[in-house]
Amino acid sequence: MRNPCRQSSVPPVIRIVLSVAIFLATAVTAFAQTPLKITSGEDLPVPGKPVAADHGQLSEHNIEWMQTQPPQVEAEFLLSAAIEINLAVYNLAKTEDTAERLIRSAEERPNNRQFAGWELGMLASRGVEPERIHQELVKYMHDPEEKIRYWAVEGDAHLGTDETIKDFLEVLRSDPSMEVRERAGCSLAKSGMMTRSQRMKAVPGLIDLAQDDSLNLTTRSWVYQALREITNQYLPNDVGVWRSWYEKSGAERAQLFRQGEQWSVLGNN
Repeated sequence: MRNPCRQSSVPPVIRIVLSVAIFLATAVTAFAQTPLKITSGEDLPVPGKPVAADHGQLSEHNIEWMQTQPPQVEAEFLLSAAIEINLAVYNLAKTEDTAERLIRSAEERPNNRQFAGWELGMLASRGVEPERIHQELVKYMHDPEEKIRYWAVEGDAHLGTDETIKDFLEVLRSDPSMEVRERAGCSLAKSGMMTRSQRMKAVPGLIDLAQDDSLNLTTRSWVYQALREITNQYLPNDVGVWRSWYEKSGAERAQLFRQGEQWSVLGNN
């Protein structure tokens, strides 16, 4: 059975961006004890004013903390650098004007919506018009073209807000494309910018989906996989068992994730 969180079919330049983020994570650990000045992607020459969503320069405390973390956590912490690199590659300023230009381009030329959906999500993750961009991405998720819906889901995953949970649940329930459903399941389970604590809010909806007779067997299996990955609870594909566990232990598990345990980090796989 396929895992919904397998590597997505991202364009080569995006794969390079993600590889650079992992490289940066390794480099921080390797050179933290040297006098080199380690900085995040904020120092890249991306036009536009800084926003609160960015990581600024890594402090000595940041570097000391990074040295104690496993490589996965390091990579997750620096994923924002990958977003900065992507915006730099395409020379996209973190401004409302850039968002307006991408939205207008997508309206005038629907084929541009694949690129626009992905990049708008990244802009929103940097604090640029998140509410408006979310509305646009939801619109793209109902586009007749599969690839446009696919990249709208990918873009939505960058927002990292509670409001996106219902988007992914709806796509997982009803999108005609299994590829698009797969990415929605992955966005809920591990990928994107939501924290583990946020993902716990999707558990009731996922349990309801597991009981939905309209789901095919493959989608239902993805729902159960997402439940296991979010909760770190390995239960069988039985909706009654999951509902009982959530009623008894869901609040306690969510509280544990909120306390900042190592396993409550971003997914971003």
